[in-house]
Amino acid sequence: MKAVFVVLFAALQLAGGPAGAQALALPPPPAARFDPVPGARLPLTAVLRDDAGREVRLATLFDRPVVLVPGYYTCPNLCSTLFEGVLQALALSGLAKGDYRLVGLSVDPRDGAAAAASRKRAYAALLPGGAADLTLLTGDAATLARLQAALGYRAVADRQTGELAHAAGFVVLDEDGRIVRAFSGVRFDPAGLRDAVKAAARDEPAPSFGQQVLLLCAHYAPTSGRHTDLAMAAVRGGVLLLPLLFLGWLWRRRGERS
Repeated sequence: MKAVFVVLFAALQLAGGPAGAQALALPPPPAARFDPVPGARLPLTAVLRDDAGREVRLATLFDRPVVLVPGYYTCPNLCSTLFEGVLQALALSGLAKGDYRLVGLSVDPRDGAAAAASRKRAYAALLPGGAADLTLLTGDAATLARLQAALGYRAVADRQTGELAHAAGFVVLDEDGRIVRAFSGVRFDPAGLRDAVKAAARDEPAPSFGQQVLLLCAHYAPTSGRHTDLAMAAVRGGVLLLPLLFLGWLWRRRGERS
């Protein structure tokens, strides 16, 4: 009976031929990416336009930590969900007015000031500092390409729809324009975002010895936002050391009894 099913399955595969194989083939993955490197620096000499259509040099926005969200304002899908996730995390973070500047960066050179202003009206009311803490930028293709390269970000245009395929995430930068932390997804931990902004402000107290041990045990490096090989090595060393200590204790007790 089993042999009959095998023969029937093979016959169906042959009958399907190349057309059947093509129907099961998956499309290639998009070339979009979001892979920011902690410590990488944005080109602060870049000139863009703000939501009022005025030219603005990027450096003028870095008078405090910057929460920078790449995307595009006419996106029909992911970008509004991402931006709302950032706004929600900021609202719950306990950060006050003026602690940070929230900057949106449209990576679509077709976006203009009108689209940016429309988004700003929707988002500003959700920030403690209102419109003063929010800037939505647009720019030309060459400038946006430089910024995307510095961010480790790449959006790819769909030839049929014209929409941009892109990843969801944002970065927190210090006043020198260096990436301090990166976040991926559309919902974020408010405490993690608060810690990243404070670290970017350089007013965060150094972690105590106990905190460093706990972070190490969690395999987490707060400066890079990544898990570390050093942590795993320390855990493995501890696992090997404990049996040795126990055997040494047993050997010492036997020596005392004899």
